[in-house]
Amino acid sequence: MTLISEEYRQEQAALHAVGNYGTAALMYGHTVLGLLKSTGARSLLDYGCGSKQSLLQNLNLPIEVVYEGYDPAIPDFSSAPCPAEFVTCIDVLEHIEPHFLDNVLDHLAELADPYGFFTVHTGPALKFLSDGRNAHLTQKGLQWWLPRFQQRFELLTTQTIPNGFAIVVRSLQSDNHLPPPGPLKLPTTTQQPKPPKSPVRTQTSVKYAGFQLTFQTPNAITAQQISTLPSDAPETLQWIADMTPGSLFLDARANTGIFSVLAAVTREAKVFSFEPEAQNFALLNANLSANHLEGQVLAYPLFLSSNIQLGQLLVPKTSAGEAGHCLGMFANLETEDPAALRQGAISTTIDQLIESGAIPTPNYLRIDGNGLQIKVLEGARKALANPALREILVRHQAPSSDQQAIIELLGKCGFSTPSNLQAGDFISPEHPKKTSTLIFKRALEAPPKWVEFTKQFRLAPAPTARGRAVMEYLFQRVADAAVITDPYPYAVIDHVFPEDYYQEILANFPTETSLRPLGETGRVTENAYKERHVVLFTDEELARMSISQQTFWQEFASWMYSDLFLGLFVLKFQRVLGPRFERILAVEPTIKARSDALLVNDHTSYAIGPHTDAPHRLVTFLFYLPHDDSMRELGTSVFRPKDPNFVCWGGPHHNFDAFTKVATVDFLPNRLLTFPKTERSFHGVEKITRENINRPLLINNIRLLNSVTH
Repeated sequence: MTLISEEYRQEQAALHAVGNYGTAALMYGHTVLGLLKSTGARSLLDYGCGSKQSLLQNLNLPIEVVYEGYDPAIPDFSSAPCPAEFVTCIDVLEHIEPHFLDNVLDHLAELADPYGFFTVHTGPALKFLSDGRNAHLTQKGLQWWLPRFQQRFELLTTQTIPNGFAIVVRSLQSDNHLPPPGPLKLPTTTQQPKPPKSPVRTQTSVKYAGFQLTFQTPNAITAQQISTLPSDAPETLQWIADMTPGSLFLDARANTGIFSVLAAVTREAKVFSFEPEAQNFALLNANLSANHLEGQVLAYPLFLSSNIQLGQLLVPKTSAGEAGHCLGMFANLETEDPAALRQGAISTTIDQLIESGAIPTPNYLRIDGNGLQIKVLEGARKALANPALREILVRHQAPSSDQQAIIELLGKCGFSTPSNLQAGDFISPEHPKKTSTLIFKRALEAPPKWVEFTKQFRLAPAPTARGRAVMEYLFQRVADAAVITDPYPYAVIDHVFPEDYYQEILANFPTETSLRPLGETGRVTENAYKERHVVLFTDEELARMSISQQTFWQEFASWMYSDLFLGLFVLKFQRVLGPRFERILAVEPTIKARSDALLVNDHTSYAIGPHTDAPHRLVTFLFYLPHDDSMRELGTSVFRPKDPNFVCWGGPHHNFDAFTKVATVDFLPNRLLTFPKTERSFHGVEKITRENINRPLLINNIRLLNSVTH
């Protein structure tokens, strides 16, 4: 009776040699001891005991009970077992090859004389096999399993547990009349005890940037990688050190995961690691386990390339951010040719993974592809166009014919040429081959070359470290935001500021004595919009506030008026703004623009009819600044004209009756509503009828300075 294939036996042996694989039984020591005592069983067979015999380590076994461990994947425990009065099989059956599962169940029925205690995990595992399959080969619910047990056992107790179920059984083949088992007392916590430290392979611990890191070094090559890392990869180490904490990092061809671990531990990055080679992938997972990064770093045994092989097999259906979003990824692989899989036939593209929801667009991308770098980038063209992807590190052997193509491709996608670029590194045939590391950064500080921003806020100091940190945070929020297209393009961005900074904004919002009616500023006629009180971002207006408030808003303006901030939104809405820019550039050589901001407090009876903003507006920002959600219904609404042909390039505010309200963007704390000004960007605020309302917000616009606006 075949219980396991030789290939799978070797696979399981390799998994048991790394990390904490096969230790679920640790938590069931007291449960098994109670069952042994209640039945009086004097022999115990631990079926699928694993290399660590985890059950035995947490089981104070009475001296009269004979223990035997059996696991066909572990040479020390692979001898044919003897029947026992009590058999345990804990988190084993879901790992059995499906075509041998009936054999294993028959084997258990022969060995249980008479009782057994089995647990089954019904969901995906956190680990993968070298061919890409999830380590849990059978992921079926209790109702699927019960008929298979009932063919062979009398079910005495069945109880659901987190992620699966536990059962106590009596074999139908046994005529042993031991006392029946007592109540099933399962662990009260799902937290498994930590397995004892017994290194199964050589490990190297290093202290780096104040953190203690552990790497598996089973041979001289891996040990050398760790020891020579500071001298071999200084650019990469500095690049990781400069990452924004909490960013998303995609490590293409991660090898054994050294840089994935560094980014996850030292920068708290969420990491997506891709390594198609089986032995490297096993070491990668071992290193993640050794540093307790299983949930923070997701490892994929895939080639990243410019094409997809094996059809749509690799596209998961769950959305990014869900706990198991990558775990069902290879559910159908067992139907494919294993030999082809082992040969590295599985490949996918970064764009395909992002579009399917398997991973989000990363902020940082590292490519070390041994000549495949250009293919990885060609399969990531959509990601390269997304401002969320900020920096790319390419490690290559120079000279290489692909390098000029890489530079040109990334240049077209808005990435600056690396400052350490040497011409000989790329195309000079007489230049000696060497390893080179190049870092491409998105040129956010340089908006489209045909846009020139002009600052008007004279008192703004140089941006502070805090201002830069806030701006980086805001950039990420903006880059990740989706653009809604109905009835015109706009984006709604929640938590647009860091929470502590948002609280400072609220604390420094001007008092009513510092505000004045909008009509007194000369921006509208004197009696218009009396219920809207404002402070403009000018030296004179800010002087009406306290010194501490002035200081805060001057710092705020230093980054809000910067080219970097304004350029981000021009890039965000570039597709919509492009035709407008073309019309202006047909008349004037350069588009000039600047920021134009004001702090606003709207009162009861305020209303403004559907309008598209003045013709000189380019992009509008409405930062909602309430303390809570009590004014939720007072947000700005977006409208569609009832006449489908009606457009307006700005000026008049129209009657509500001529429009259909499509949506109201709720007035919630720390929310930004932003949109490009078009001939159809109709928005407005319906009349505020609630008494004693103070509706605080910050309005900013990119204002065109050209004589031709559209």
